[in-house]
Amino acid sequence: MLRPHGSWCVVALLVSVCLSRSVAAQERAPSASFAPPVPVSFAPTVAATHLGIASDLDPVPTTVNPAATAAPSRRDGRVLAIVGGAALIAGVLIGDTGGTIIAISGAAIGLYGLYVWQR
Repeated sequence: MLRPHGSWCVVALLVSVCLSRSVAAQERAPSASFAPPVPVSFAPTVAATHLGIASDLDPVPTTVNPAATAAPSRRDGRVLAIVGGAALIAGVLIGDTGGTIIAISGAAIGLYGLYVWQR
């Protein structure tokens, strides 16, 4: 059994469905010339990171910074190895379940750092 205010919701839903346009009426008319679809790039761009209002006077570059897409450097690997080793030691000193999780995470970070450092 519907409550009195619930029946108004059903009536409003039915009216909105009946009065709405069909999807076919909203489609664009086919053009005389056929153009293949433009491929969409899902690559990250600098323009996608812009927050706020962009003015036409200061155009935002749409290319990706090549340094941001480069592989990690040997210096980054050394830092990761040191941080991972410190986390491993801290996890062993802490003990219990939390220490075990920190130690395992530190070991994983340290091994990845060694991999990047020696590459």
